[in-house]
Amino acid sequence: MGLTVVGEDLIASGHPGPNTPAELGKGNLGIIRSRDGAGTWQPVAFTSEKDFHALTVGPDGTLYGQATDSSDLLVSIDLGATWTPTSASLLAFGLAADAAGRLIATTPNRPQVSTDGGKTFVPLTGAPNLYVIATSADHERIVGVDDEDVIWTNTVGGPAWTRVGTVHGVAQAITITNTGEILVADDSGLTLLPADD
Repeated sequence: MGLTVVGEDLIASGHPGPNTPAELGKGNLGIIRSRDGAGTWQPVAFTSEKDFHALTVGPDGTLYGQATDSSDLLVSIDLGATWTPTSASLLAFGLAADAAGRLIATTPNRPQVSTDGGKTFVPLTGAPNLYVIATSADHERIVGVDDEDVIWTNTVGGPAWTRVGTVHGVAQAITITNTGEILVADDSGLTLLPADD
């Protein structure tokens, strides 16, 4: 359900499938990590306890996440081994950290932004009502999908959000490359949108 990349490591969460090894968790996976491109996974934290739908990493390698059983925003600085709650309490559909040091949470009350490592949040002025959000690997580009199925992009420090397309049905996940190409998973499968020159 949740997936992010820290350097060469994949950090994920969710629920086990029919062929998931038992040591990764029963019911909930907690935090799991792969160091070989998803070939193998190891349990890291909250095994069989928590399911993180919202996970992201900041430019400095700090992990941010929220499990489905709490409104607490959690932070990890050791690749997910230990987690500490911030003082923020919100319901995050998605999380993204950009190169300007902002943490953006998509919430039922429109996107919210934190400039203090997730301790406090305020409305993200001028942003569309996104529910899915991601940043590029260099954290310079942001992409998201709003509640009317429109795909939007923004460059860190850029003046405004740009409409670049629409999704087909419900967007499950979206990502953007450092050069602006967008990959979206929705009801039609996987679609690649070329960079907007």
